[in-house]
Amino acid sequence: MTANLTIQDLFKLILFLLGIGVLTYLILVLKNINKIISQAKKLTENNMKELDTTIKQLPEITKNVNDITREVQTTITSLTPEINGLLFNINSISGKVEGITATIDNTAHKITSTVDQVTDGIAETAYAFQSNTKNITDYIQILKEIIEIVRNALNKR
Repeated sequence: MTANLTIQDLFKLILFLLGIGVLTYLILVLKNINKIISQAKKLTENNMKELDTTIKQLPEITKNVNDITREVQTTITSLTPEINGLLFNINSISGKVEGITATIDNTAHKITSTVDQVTDGIAETAYAFQSNTKNITDYIQILKEIIEIVRNALNKR
């Protein structure tokens, strides 16, 4: 048995097989879409009463939203000048607080400088006192030696 297969016949076979694959995939997609639609239908049927109630309340809800929007707009319009005044006051207070902060900072620097100077003065005074104490001790020692020399000289006579 001999059969000749042309390239055209091979392409037709491949296209036929691809067509079967695509049709199978399409059937599976349509089956899934059908399942989703049936679930949506079941969900809608189960919640029909709630949906009807909600749809009937939509005009009232829309009216309430419009009323709230109008009230908010009126409130914002009436509060805008007061808010602007508050912002001006807050900016003014912020400027004053910055001034106070700068003053406190300058005062702290001056206090630090003064404390440093006083500390240096106390340290110098303590050093001078220590030095003077050593000098006094030396003078007393010299005086004792002179008295001892004088006493020895008087004792020898």
